[in-house]
Amino acid sequence: MLRSVLAALLVATACSTAVAAESAATLIARADKYWTEGKLDKAGESFAAAVAAEPKSSMALLRLAGFQLSQLEVSKSVATYRQVITLDPKNSKAWIGMGLAYLHSGDTELARAAFDEAIRVDPARKESLKPLLAKLDERKQ
Repeated sequence: MLRSVLAALLVATACSTAVAAESAATLIARADKYWTEGKLDKAGESFAAAVAAEPKSSMALLRLAGFQLSQLEVSKSVATYRQVITLDPKNSKAWIGMGLAYLHSGDTELARAAFDEAIRVDPARKESLKPLLAKLDERKQ
């Protein structure tokens, strides 16, 4: 009896975790649709709901941060990118996003540091970031 109750609890826990992940994925897809349609308030709500459904989803947080940056909510996007990086320090997309957010805030030194970290964790990004890094270097001179 106890064994079957424990088994049922394990199955229920596994199912609820799968539902939460699916829910976050569904909410992200819905947010993307709203964003494409120009329904920005609904998109933002859906991205936030995806994070609420799965707070440790680096994908949900990354998408929310990108949306925040697109809405020029720079300080919010930096904070959200930090959450992604805390969960997944080798997420080069998060480092690049943070670099772009710092560029928008005018902090070219932190932007450069974030881009350098993106290259460190994913050397394949070096080529695509090369023109941007060259522009940053020109500004310094």
